[in-house]
Amino acid sequence: DGSARGMLKRGAKVFRGSRTFVKANRGARHLAVDVRCTRWSFGLGLVDCAARSGRQHTYLTYTTGCLHNRHYWGSSLVLWLTQRFGPMATQARKRPLDGPLAAEDEEQKRLKLADESEKIRREINTAGMKQDARKALELFDEALERDLLLNQKSLQTILHLISGGEAWLSALDSPDKLAAVRKLCARDKDLYKYMKTKNIEMNEFMYTGLARIAVLMGHPEGAYRIANDCRAKSELPTSNPKNKPRLRTYTPALLGFCRADNVNMAMEVEGVMNRLELALTPPEYKAMLSAATRTKNESYGSYILECMLREVTKIEENLAVVVEEYFNSRHLMLEEGEAGKYKVERTKINADGVCSVSGKTLDKLDLKHGELMTLAEKIQGLALKRETKGEAFMSFVGYVKRNGPFDIIIDGANVGFFGQSKQGIFTFSQVEAMLKKCKERWPESRPLVMLHSRRVNQFVREGRKNADAVDRMKRSKQLVTTPPGSNDDWYWLYASVLAGEKGLVVTNDEMRDHIFQTLESRSFQTWKAAHQVRFQVYDNKVDLVEPGKYTTAIQRKGQDWWFPITKEKVVRARHEKKVVEVTNPGMLKTVEAERPWVCCTYEDL
Repeated sequence: DGSARGMLKRGAKVFRGSRTFVKANRGARHLAVDVRCTRWSFGLGLVDCAARSGRQHTYLTYTTGCLHNRHYWGSSLVLWLTQRFGPMATQARKRPLDGPLAAEDEEQKRLKLADESEKIRREINTAGMKQDARKALELFDEALERDLLLNQKSLQTILHLISGGEAWLSALDSPDKLAAVRKLCARDKDLYKYMKTKNIEMNEFMYTGLARIAVLMGHPEGAYRIANDCRAKSELPTSNPKNKPRLRTYTPALLGFCRADNVNMAMEVEGVMNRLELALTPPEYKAMLSAATRTKNESYGSYILECMLREVTKIEENLAVVVEEYFNSRHLMLEEGEAGKYKVERTKINADGVCSVSGKTLDKLDLKHGELMTLAEKIQGLALKRETKGEAFMSFVGYVKRNGPFDIIIDGANVGFFGQSKQGIFTFSQVEAMLKKCKERWPESRPLVMLHSRRVNQFVREGRKNADAVDRMKRSKQLVTTPPGSNDDWYWLYASVLAGEKGLVVTNDEMRDHIFQTLESRSFQTWKAAHQVRFQVYDNKVDLVEPGKYTTAIQRKGQDWWFPITKEKVVRARHEKKVVEVTNPGMLKTVEAERPWVCCTYEDL
């Protein structure tokens, strides 16, 4: 009829999509016929606009000419089709929507689901940054309910949070915190089941989280087994090198056995960590020495002290208290017939290295020649592995061996930027002043300035006189430039160690970043204390702060022990604030003069 044809015309002209047309004609007895065509056939899909509770699709397939456009049919034409071909409702073969519109719908659903999954993953990461375990679990439950896909990063974040997060160690010392954390730990089974269902691979961080959960739940054996599983997986040929176990992977098992006073198992775990070259830190030594004190195991305590003597330089206050407890009770651990007792006191060391309690003089420690060469080889190997321009570094190695040794290595960038950090200005005149000062202080030495080529080129462009100054330094073999894309830290560090027992490095760099962390050991710290010269520069006037007459490190003379206490705090968690003892080189002597030490002197009974 006319009205139907009018609606058809408006629909065909104005509304070019079936959804829009159906929505516009909701309530009217109107049928939209959707055409699906191939080269040999076409199909007619009907949508009843009046019955819009759900889309009702019915298809008829005919082997006739192809229709290439989408059309909307009024009720008169549908009646004509019914009379010509029979009732569509009874003769139609029903099948799912399978044309371009169906693909479009599925793609939209997929994209919407992906967007929602990405959104919830971002929210989980935010909860991780805020250390909000409960929020992360709520989001995990929401993802399960809505069948949203979580990735490895999201799951390891949740696992990290329910295992106590960054402050998980504090839960072991607080019954209230431990009870609260254990409620969260109970969800680990749900996370593990989800990972298995979705075939999400476990990484080292996840193994660490599970190991922490095992200890928090009172099962150090489980933590040890989990850490060993991580190690076994990392040894597979197809394993990612990043999934090798770290110190944090085995620490839960070690701490768990120590808290349970299971010294034998603690020693076994510590042995595995040594074989894996995982250097222990103060929390591990504190736990082991506490276990030795509680169990009155003198041999285990002596072993731990020997390890600390080799690997630790300074101790924090909480470890100092444990050291005092051990030495105060050591006489109770001795076998019958043995005599002797330790007198434990806090002391200070003067500038000459003399202890105010015992009157004994501490030593200035240094590495032997063979140890220095071993350290130089290690630095060279690490530099070649991490430097993008290994051939440039090897060229420098050859240069130093041909023209060296150089006694004084000057970190040019550190000197040039001193006092200029706020402006970000590199001052070459400060480097020249430092070179002059070193020649005056050590007239028999051979100084060498290490500078990145970018700094030198910038200075040369500023004037002809600058170019002449640089040329003189290079001809006299007092300046070496590192190429673009290289890290000059590797260069001056290698040259300084290769210089041997008499070598010095002039820098205020505390050597704490990722480069020096790869060398973190007692030997590196001993070398640093004996060979680093700090400085101050004001108006091109240089003050040098040379190494002291003794080394601030754990020392033993006979049966007497000294332990330096540091206020510096190693940042182990995001919320912790780094504490530094020396903020400028001028404070160094004052800090050392006021530093407290634990002095343990042996007395025969």
